[in-house]
Amino acid sequence: MASSNQLLMSIWNRQATVLAAAMLLGISAPAIGADTEDILPPVPIYKVSPKHPAELYEKAIEGNAIVTVTVDIFGSATDPEVEIASQEEFGLAAMLAASEWIFEPATKNGVPIEIRARLPFVFEITFEHKMNVEMGREVFVELDSPIVPSSELDKDPLTSYVPPFSKFYPETLRGSGKSAAVNLEFIISPMGEVHNPRILSISTEGFEQAALRAISSMKYRPIEVDGRAAYVSMIRPIQITE
Repeated sequence: MASSNQLLMSIWNRQATVLAAAMLLGISAPAIGADTEDILPPVPIYKVSPKHPAELYEKAIEGNAIVTVTVDIFGSATDPEVEIASQEEFGLAAMLAASEWIFEPATKNGVPIEIRARLPFVFEITFEHKMNVEMGREVFVELDSPIVPSSELDKDPLTSYVPPFSKFYPETLRGSGKSAAVNLEFIISPMGEVHNPRILSISTEGFEQAALRAISSMKYRPIEVDGRAAYVSMIRPIQITE
Protein backbone atom coordinates (compact mmCIF):
# COMPACT_ATOMS: atom_id res chain seq x y z
CA MET A 1 0.00 0.00 0.00
CA ALA A 2 2.93 2.38 0.56
CA SER A 3 3.54 2.84 -3.17
CA SER A 4 -0.18 3.51 -3.71
CA ASN A 5 -0.16 6.20 -1.03
CA GLN A 6 2.91 7.83 -2.53
CA LEU A 7 1.20 7.90 -5.91
CA LEU A 8 -1.86 9.59 -4.42
CA MET A 9 0.28 12.19 -2.71
CA SER A 10 2.20 12.87 -5.90
CA ILE A 11 -1.13 13.57 -7.59
CA TRP A 12 -2.33 15.73 -4.71
CA ASN A 13 0.55 17.81 -3.30
CA ARG A 14 -1.66 20.39 -1.58
CA GLN A 15 -1.17 22.78 -4.38
CA ALA A 16 -3.72 23.79 -6.88
CA THR A 17 -3.68 22.15 -10.27
CA VAL A 18 -3.74 25.34 -12.39
CA LEU A 19 -4.06 24.98 -16.13
CA ALA A 20 -3.15 27.87 -18.45
CA ALA A 21 -4.73 27.39 -21.86
CA ALA A 22 -2.20 27.36 -24.67
CA MET A 23 -4.50 28.74 -27.33
CA LEU A 24 -5.01 32.47 -27.78
CA LEU A 25 -8.71 33.28 -27.87
CA GLY A 26 -8.26 36.16 -30.27
CA ILE A 27 -6.30 39.20 -31.26
CA SER A 28 -7.11 42.84 -31.77
CA ALA A 29 -6.23 44.50 -35.04
CA PRO A 30 -2.99 46.49 -34.85
CA ALA A 31 -3.11 50.23 -34.97
CA ILE A 32 -1.02 50.40 -38.15
CA GLY A 33 -3.77 49.21 -40.43
CA ALA A 34 -7.20 47.69 -40.80
CA ASP A 35 -6.17 44.94 -43.19
CA THR A 36 -5.40 41.81 -41.14
CA GLU A 37 -5.28 39.27 -43.96
CA ASP A 38 -1.48 39.07 -43.87
CA ILE A 39 -1.18 39.20 -40.07
CA LEU A 40 0.09 36.14 -38.26
CA PRO A 41 -0.84 36.15 -34.55
CA PRO A 42 1.76 35.87 -31.80
CA VAL A 43 2.68 32.38 -30.62
CA PRO A 44 3.54 31.75 -26.95
CA ILE A 45 6.95 30.17 -26.49
CA TYR A 46 7.18 30.56 -22.70
CA LYS A 47 4.13 30.38 -20.44
CA VAL A 48 3.74 30.85 -16.70
CA SER A 49 0.85 29.26 -14.84
CA PRO A 50 -0.76 31.48 -12.19
CA LYS A 51 -0.75 30.53 -8.54
CA HIS A 52 -4.13 29.51 -7.19
CA PRO A 53 -5.07 32.13 -4.54
CA ALA A 54 -4.58 30.51 -1.14
CA GLU A 55 -7.96 31.41 0.31
CA LEU A 56 -9.83 30.09 -2.73
CA TYR A 57 -7.68 26.96 -2.75
CA GLU A 58 -8.48 26.20 0.88
CA LYS A 59 -12.19 26.44 0.03
CA ALA A 60 -11.73 24.31 -3.12
CA ILE A 61 -13.07 27.12 -5.34
CA GLU A 62 -12.30 26.82 -9.04
CA GLY A 63 -12.67 29.46 -11.71
CA ASN A 64 -11.26 31.18 -14.76
CA ALA A 65 -10.00 34.47 -16.09
CA ILE A 66 -9.15 36.12 -19.40
CA VAL A 67 -6.32 38.62 -19.51
CA THR A 68 -5.56 40.93 -22.43
CA VAL A 69 -1.92 41.84 -23.05
CA THR A 70 0.05 43.80 -25.58
CA VAL A 71 2.62 41.62 -27.32
CA ASP A 72 5.32 43.99 -28.53
CA ILE A 73 7.66 43.50 -31.47
CA PHE A 74 10.15 41.70 -29.20
CA GLY A 75 7.56 39.19 -27.97
CA SER A 76 7.18 40.59 -24.45
CA ALA A 77 3.74 40.77 -22.84
CA THR A 78 2.99 44.23 -21.49
CA ASP A 79 0.03 46.25 -20.21
CA PRO A 80 -1.95 43.26 -18.85
CA GLU A 81 -5.63 43.91 -18.17
CA VAL A 82 -8.23 41.61 -16.68
CA GLU A 83 -11.08 41.22 -19.15
CA ILE A 84 -13.10 38.58 -17.31
CA ALA A 85 -12.60 36.80 -13.98
CA SER A 86 -14.95 34.55 -12.05
CA GLN A 87 -13.27 35.81 -8.87
CA GLU A 88 -11.27 39.00 -8.48
CA GLU A 89 -8.38 37.02 -7.00
CA PHE A 90 -8.24 34.83 -10.12
CA GLY A 91 -7.98 37.91 -12.29
CA LEU A 92 -5.07 39.32 -10.30
CA ALA A 93 -3.23 35.97 -10.31
CA ALA A 94 -3.76 35.55 -14.05
CA MET A 95 -2.60 39.10 -14.75
CA LEU A 96 0.66 38.52 -12.88
CA ALA A 97 1.29 35.28 -14.75
CA ALA A 98 0.38 36.73 -18.15
CA SER A 99 2.92 39.53 -17.80
CA GLU A 100 5.68 36.90 -17.73
CA TRP A 101 4.68 35.16 -20.97
CA ILE A 102 7.04 35.41 -23.94
CA PHE A 103 5.92 35.13 -27.55
CA GLU A 104 7.10 34.89 -31.07
CA PRO A 105 5.77 38.32 -32.05
CA ALA A 106 2.91 38.82 -34.43
CA THR A 107 3.92 39.73 -37.97
CA LYS A 108 2.39 41.55 -40.89
CA ASN A 109 3.87 40.70 -44.25
CA GLY A 110 6.76 39.11 -42.35
CA VAL A 111 7.50 42.21 -40.26
CA PRO A 112 7.06 42.05 -36.45
CA ILE A 113 4.22 44.22 -35.17
CA GLU A 114 2.69 45.10 -31.81
CA ILE A 115 -0.71 43.58 -31.16
CA ARG A 116 -3.19 42.90 -28.37
CA ALA A 117 -3.88 39.28 -27.46
CA ARG A 118 -6.34 37.58 -25.10
CA LEU A 119 -5.03 34.84 -22.82
CA PRO A 120 -7.44 32.45 -21.08
CA PHE A 121 -6.58 30.83 -17.75
CA VAL A 122 -8.41 28.04 -15.98
CA PHE A 123 -7.97 27.46 -12.25
CA GLU A 124 -8.70 23.86 -11.33
CA ILE A 125 -8.27 21.84 -8.16
CA THR A 126 -7.60 18.12 -7.83
CA PHE A 127 -10.45 15.84 -6.89
CA GLU A 128 -8.46 14.65 -3.89
CA HIS A 129 -8.35 18.15 -2.41
CA LYS A 130 -12.03 18.70 -3.15
CA MET A 131 -12.78 15.52 -1.24
CA ASN A 132 -10.77 16.68 1.75
CA VAL A 133 -12.66 19.98 1.80
CA GLU A 134 -16.06 18.32 1.34
CA MET A 135 -15.42 15.78 4.10
CA GLY A 136 -13.87 18.32 6.45
CA ARG A 137 -10.91 16.01 7.06
CA GLU A 138 -7.87 14.54 5.36
CA VAL A 139 -9.21 11.67 3.27
CA PHE A 140 -6.07 11.31 1.18
CA VAL A 141 -3.01 11.10 3.41
CA GLU A 142 0.53 9.78 3.40
CA LEU A 143 0.89 7.00 5.92
CA ASP A 144 4.15 5.85 7.45
CA SER A 145 2.52 3.43 9.89
CA PRO A 146 2.31 -0.31 9.18
CA ILE A 147 -0.86 -1.37 7.38
CA VAL A 148 -2.46 -4.72 8.15
CA PRO A 149 -4.46 -6.44 5.37
CA SER A 150 -7.98 -7.28 6.56
CA SER A 151 -7.41 -10.83 5.32
CA GLU A 152 -5.00 -11.31 8.22
CA LEU A 153 -7.65 -10.45 10.82
CA ASP A 154 -9.77 -13.01 12.59
CA LYS A 155 -12.90 -11.33 11.24
CA ASP A 156 -13.78 -8.54 8.82
CA PRO A 157 -13.86 -4.99 10.20
CA LEU A 158 -17.30 -3.94 11.40
CA THR A 159 -19.00 -0.78 10.22
CA SER A 160 -20.45 1.78 12.59
CA TYR A 161 -22.09 3.87 9.86
CA VAL A 162 -23.08 3.09 6.28
CA PRO A 163 -24.69 5.95 4.35
CA PRO A 164 -27.39 5.35 1.74
CA PHE A 165 -25.29 5.05 -1.40
CA SER A 166 -28.12 6.52 -3.50
CA LYS A 167 -27.27 9.82 -1.82
CA PHE A 168 -24.13 9.95 -3.94
CA TYR A 169 -25.79 9.14 -7.27
CA PRO A 170 -24.36 11.48 -9.96
CA GLU A 171 -26.79 14.31 -10.70
CA THR A 172 -25.87 14.20 -14.37
CA LEU A 173 -27.09 10.59 -14.61
CA ARG A 174 -30.37 10.90 -12.71
CA GLY A 175 -33.26 9.48 -14.70
CA SER A 176 -30.93 7.41 -16.86
CA GLY A 177 -31.71 4.15 -15.08
CA LYS A 178 -28.02 3.41 -14.83
CA SER A 179 -26.35 1.86 -11.79
CA ALA A 180 -22.82 0.81 -10.93
CA ALA A 181 -21.17 -2.06 -9.13
CA VAL A 182 -17.86 -0.84 -7.77
CA ASN A 183 -15.00 -2.68 -6.11
CA LEU A 184 -12.82 -0.42 -3.95
CA GLU A 185 -9.69 -0.71 -1.87
CA PHE A 186 -9.13 1.63 1.08
CA ILE A 187 -7.52 1.98 4.48
CA ILE A 188 -9.35 2.08 7.80
CA SER A 189 -7.69 4.32 10.37
CA PRO A 190 -7.50 3.55 14.11
CA MET A 191 -10.38 6.04 14.47
CA GLY A 192 -12.49 4.04 12.02
CA GLU A 193 -12.24 6.58 9.17
CA VAL A 194 -11.70 5.64 5.53
CA HIS A 195 -8.50 6.88 3.90
CA ASN A 196 -6.96 6.72 0.42
CA PRO A 197 -9.82 4.99 -1.41
CA ARG A 198 -9.17 3.78 -4.93
CA ILE A 199 -11.30 1.98 -7.48
CA LEU A 200 -10.25 -1.52 -8.46
CA SER A 201 -13.10 -2.11 -10.90
CA ILE A 202 -16.34 -0.42 -11.91
CA SER A 203 -19.19 -1.64 -14.09
CA THR A 204 -20.41 1.73 -15.38
CA GLU A 205 -18.46 4.84 -16.29
CA GLY A 206 -19.45 8.11 -14.68
CA PHE A 207 -19.78 6.73 -11.14
CA GLU A 208 -16.12 6.96 -10.16
CA GLN A 209 -16.30 10.09 -8.02
CA ALA A 210 -19.63 9.04 -6.53
CA ALA A 211 -18.10 5.75 -5.41
CA LEU A 212 -15.11 7.45 -3.80
CA ARG A 213 -17.39 9.87 -1.96
CA ALA A 214 -19.66 7.04 -0.81
CA ILE A 215 -16.91 4.83 0.57
CA SER A 216 -15.19 7.77 2.25
CA SER A 217 -18.41 8.56 4.13
CA MET A 218 -18.46 5.14 5.77
CA LYS A 219 -17.18 4.65 9.29
CA TYR A 220 -15.81 1.55 10.95
CA ARG A 221 -15.35 0.43 14.49
CA PRO A 222 -11.75 0.96 15.67
CA ILE A 223 -9.57 -2.08 15.04
CA GLU A 224 -6.90 -3.47 17.31
CA VAL A 225 -4.17 -5.90 16.33
CA ASP A 226 -2.26 -7.55 19.17
CA GLY A 227 -3.89 -5.11 21.55
CA ARG A 228 -2.82 -2.02 19.64
CA ALA A 229 -4.79 0.31 17.33
CA ALA A 230 -3.96 -0.42 13.71
CA TYR A 231 -4.39 0.78 10.16
CA VAL A 232 -6.13 -1.90 8.11
CA SER A 233 -6.42 -2.20 4.34
CA MET A 234 -9.65 -3.58 2.98
CA ILE A 235 -11.40 -4.37 -0.30
CA ARG A 236 -15.15 -3.91 -0.43
CA PRO A 237 -17.79 -3.92 -3.19
CA ILE A 238 -20.62 -1.38 -3.22
CA GLN A 239 -23.62 -0.81 -5.47
CA ILE A 240 -24.81 2.66 -6.42
CA THR A 241 -28.37 2.95 -7.71
CA GLU A 242 -30.73 5.89 -8.03
